[in-house]
Amino acid sequence: MALRLVFAEDNYLVREGTAALLAQSPELDVVTLVQDLEELLEAVEEHRPDVVLTDIRMPPTWTAEGIEAPAGSGPSTRGSASSSSPSTPRTPTRSTC
Repeated sequence: MALRLVFAEDNYLVREGTAALLAQSPELDVVTLVQDLEELLEAVEEHRPDVVLTDIRMPPTWTAEGIEAPAGSGPSTRGSASSSSPSTPRTPTRSTC
């Protein structure tokens, strides 16, 4: 059975490109893509995914919305987050909850 995944990323190219790569894996079912905190919270509530892959800094405040959303989604949902600083090259930093 494939892991059900919600993917949250505000950058369109990163979101669509990563989703295309994830869709190639038979072990993953990307149930929806979202671009901001409001959509992420709605998607987690609606789909109850096994995994949330999210950008840490997301609209509207660009702080830690992405990492906080999966934490409140229930014990069966796991989260993984990545982000990059605008002042440095786009090097991801990973955190798992």
